[in-house]
Amino acid sequence: MDVIKKLQASDFFIEPIPKNAVEAMAYVPFQNAKTLYSPEQGICMGTLFPELSLPFDPENRMRGDGQ
Repeated sequence: MDVIKKLQASDFFIEPIPKNAVEAMAYVPFQNAKTLYSPEQGICMGTLFPELSLPFDPENRMRGDGQ
């Protein structure tokens, strides 16, 4: 998608892990968009980011697929 490539080439793109990461320090990687839903599909899914669209399964709380 054109928007993603423009974002990655812009000043707003953030490296997921700092280049000067220190050992034994916890880091939560920044999320950078890889793909986007269309606005219509995003409204239906509740997010524009397919990576965040996970099935809800209260029995298997982690991923919805038992893993």
